[in-house]
Amino acid sequence: MTDPGPGTTNLADRSAMVAVQGEAFHGDITVYMIPPGASPEQAFTVGLNCLRGGMVGKAREHITQAVVDGHVTSRSCFYLLLALLSGRTLQQVPDHELSCLAMAQGKIAGHAEDEWTRAVRVINRLLESLRAGDVDASGVEERLRELSDDRRDEILRHLELFLHGPVQNASWARAFAQANRDRCDSARLDRVWKFFQPKPFEPRARPARSPDTPISGWILSATTTALSLTAIGHVSLQAWLYSWSSTVLATLLLAAGAYGCVPAGVEWRYRSERLRAMDRELRTARQRSAEGLPRGFSSRIDRQFIDYFARYVPRTIEREAWLALTDGIRQVLRDEVIELYRESKIDAKRVSWLIRYLVSDVKDRWQRGLLHQDRDLLRVPAATKARFALGALVSGAGLVSLLWSGFTISPFSVVGAALLAAVVGVVAVRGWLRIVLEYKWYAADRIREKRQLNERQAAFDRWTRKLKDKPDDREMASWLDCDRKALTEEAMRHYKLQPDDVIAHAFIEAPATSYKRARVRNGPWRYSRYKLLVFLLTADGVRQMSVDLDFQKVTFHNRRRINYRYDAVAAVQVIDADDGRRTFELTLVNGHPIEVEVTGPPPNPESEPEEDPRTVSQVTLDTAGLGNTLHVLEGVAAEGKEWIKHERERERDRLTDLANAARGFYR
Repeated sequence: MTDPGPGTTNLADRSAMVAVQGEAFHGDITVYMIPPGASPEQAFTVGLNCLRGGMVGKAREHITQAVVDGHVTSRSCFYLLLALLSGRTLQQVPDHELSCLAMAQGKIAGHAEDEWTRAVRVINRLLESLRAGDVDASGVEERLRELSDDRRDEILRHLELFLHGPVQNASWARAFAQANRDRCDSARLDRVWKFFQPKPFEPRARPARSPDTPISGWILSATTTALSLTAIGHVSLQAWLYSWSSTVLATLLLAAGAYGCVPAGVEWRYRSERLRAMDRELRTARQRSAEGLPRGFSSRIDRQFIDYFARYVPRTIEREAWLALTDGIRQVLRDEVIELYRESKIDAKRVSWLIRYLVSDVKDRWQRGLLHQDRDLLRVPAATKARFALGALVSGAGLVSLLWSGFTISPFSVVGAALLAAVVGVVAVRGWLRIVLEYKWYAADRIREKRQLNERQAAFDRWTRKLKDKPDDREMASWLDCDRKALTEEAMRHYKLQPDDVIAHAFIEAPATSYKRARVRNGPWRYSRYKLLVFLLTADGVRQMSVDLDFQKVTFHNRRRINYRYDAVAAVQVIDADDGRRTFELTLVNGHPIEVEVTGPPPNPESEPEEDPRTVSQVTLDTAGLGNTLHVLEGVAAEGKEWIKHERERERDRLTDLANAARGFYR
């Protein structure tokens, strides 16, 4: 085996691990879905989207079906040819797909020439020259220059495995230059993080609870009030018989005192009960916090609150002190979010925007000295207490005067009436107080609900505006292709290789350690951090380089290189787990395994309950380059260096079949 040289390390081995920090599922995007009863033209459009998104397998399926169903044009034939050949060698193209291509090209042979027929003719000429073994590099370059930039770039991107010799040198140099220009285009550094943000769920606020006083409560309150007033009326009548002037004065004192006392007492009671309810809620929340984390949706919401409170810390306080200070508030807010969204069966990440807003609001209120503003507003003012006390004193004086005057005239009846008024009066006061407090509480909650909805809607609108220019899946695929080409160029530069020194090449894209991921419906997972591997097969052996790609920052890290001869490859395999995980493993004769988990763990069923994890895994593998990599490395493991010669012979035989399928385009 070739000495890897200083600074070279082996690729992540059996200890390699992946961990998901977060995932998003953009279920509202349907560019990869064929609607029921779709026409062949619609199926072709979806297939074309798949091809541009790097899902070549799905593209072959949809475009082939569209052509078979009658959508045969020069454009569909061009993309069918690209889909059949993209990302694989001719040995991987089955006979029935060549038959489909022959049928399609036969139908459009003789059509008027357009950009698509010219592009198909360039591909066919290139493949014919490869079959004949006399590639005219200048002629191929000239034909490519005659095409539009888009058609030329598509041909070079999808047929890179078929470019050899001088054509390969020129085309790879152009591809590398283009990739370096496009890696950060369309404001990638400012936009790519948005792809990993799920579609936010609409704002909600805890609804105000409507008053629920039963009809029996109203009847009891009204009845006891009537009895109490009747008893007081009897006392007043007796007092009038004693002295009408003192009775009028006592009645005025009683009424004036009640006018000041009753509203103040209701307000005092309301504020006190509201404060007790807040304290009770905080105590209960702290107790739940001490019991440990819940499970499922509640657990994910809880972890988000812990994470954001640990991040959004005011500058003038230590993190530990901040977390201790806001423990009860954190639990109260957590319980509210769980209550509002638990029944919606949504991914917890879709309410992350609300959690961030709530946490930042707590931080902002603390910095302005308003963290306990709600409690401060509920404290009973001294003026309210004084008004209540004064009103009670005045009312008491008037009531005593009435009782004394009435007692003078009819002591027994007045005492009886007074006792009756006291007993039923207490029941009436309690009943009406409960009713009034319920309506007062409901009115305050309605104001709170409206205010919270307005504030949260504003935060929701700010967040949705921020995500408005989220990149689509095709942009993500294009940027990743540029990163792959940048790695290939770096590997070739390190090993001092020219493009025509590379007999074959292959690559693998896998999630790196600790990543975020997202996908559109029917699309592959896209990761915030990748592990990229490139295998360059040369006359002397395999040159392998791997890096960790920070997809959001567009930077390579932790470069690892290893070189080995063809006869050093002992085995190549893919381990297919039941949950859809796929692990690639290449074992060298010295027993050293090169192991990469190509797909991450299965998705969260809450975020995409209708999709099979194995289907999701297969679509992701389609974009990861595993198919061609297995074909190349399995051939090397089975045949060693002889694989190169045998592969060329098999390629020439297959090129003859392909040339026959495209015969109508050589005129």
